[in-house]
Amino acid sequence: MLNKLNKASNSITTLNSTHIWLLAFWVLVFLLNMGPHWENYASFKEIIDTIGSIVFAQALVAFVTLTFLVPKLLDKDRTAVFIAALLGVLLLGAYWVIAVRYFYIEPSYPETYQNLLYVTQDQGIQYRLFSFWALKYIVFSKMPQLFFPTAVLMARQFYKKQSYILELKEQKNLAELAALKNQLNPHFIFNTLNNLYLLALKKSDQTPLVIEKLADILDYVVYRCNERYVSLNSEITLIQNYLDLECIRKSDTLKVSFSSEINYPHTIAPLLLLNLVENACKHSTSNELNTAFVDIVLTSNSDAITFAVKNSIPEHSEANKDSPSVGLTNMTKQLEMLYPNAFSLTIDQTKDCYLATLTLNMEAK
Repeated sequence: MLNKLNKASNSITTLNSTHIWLLAFWVLVFLLNMGPHWENYASFKEIIDTIGSIVFAQALVAFVTLTFLVPKLLDKDRTAVFIAALLGVLLLGAYWVIAVRYFYIEPSYPETYQNLLYVTQDQGIQYRLFSFWALKYIVFSKMPQLFFPTAVLMARQFYKKQSYILELKEQKNLAELAALKNQLNPHFIFNTLNNLYLLALKKSDQTPLVIEKLADILDYVVYRCNERYVSLNSEITLIQNYLDLECIRKSDTLKVSFSSEINYPHTIAPLLLLNLVENACKHSTSNELNTAFVDIVLTSNSDAITFAVKNSIPEHSEANKDSPSVGLTNMTKQLEMLYPNAFSLTIDQTKDCYLATLTLNMEAK
């Protein structure tokens, strides 16, 4: 109930602010039409009648254009028909302003319009509407005058629509990222708990150390990586903790090398690099009887972050020939959303080793 009341209140506030903006806009249009020589008018009533008739026509053109022509023609890619219809509306508006001036304003305020009567030689309404002089006057004076408020309102409407689309896209991306993390976090936790389970079965003295490492990892995953970007050093700590756990569990079959050279303290999407580490540790020792290896090098400078993960391939293993793992699939989706056109992920595979290299262009982020 409270949420509904808040939404209603927000809607009313937005509606009121829109009305205030439109009122201020049309007051400004009225003042612009009046111009700096308002003292030339004989009375305040003449200002209201003369300028009011023009503003009324401008408002009518804007209403017809924004209510009917834009949604029914322009938004449906019928641009040529939209332009023709808009020109027709502007022409009718110009005829209406000229007719009102001829039949009402000029007879009511003859002194103000003596010069105009001299130019047109008072040849009647047909001359005012359909002569060559009238055509030039309508095309180069009245139609632009009638259209300019509509142009401003169309630009504002387009900006609001684009802002709304961008907001929806951002919300969609955030929702997708949250869904990806919900997939990735249990995937990582499941693998780590398996490590702990095996050590507990062996009653290893390293079990308390594993619990400590696991606690640090869970604290990071649950509480400290909820932002869109985190410090690169915090990700390094996470990776090191994960590698320590892997080395404890596979001490006899896995050798790990991890070096980092951080020349610039960038921020990065959380858990992103861990996908490559998990993938390497998983596939380097599949069905492996001999010693496997995982070599990781992380470098960071002002322009980019480069993360290279190299792992051995077990003999007769088909692991790296299958479809991409869940972690790598999630990683690719995250990269496309968080670093569009600003990342490079290359996979190089030989008979004995598998090399994944991720480069993030931090200038384009």
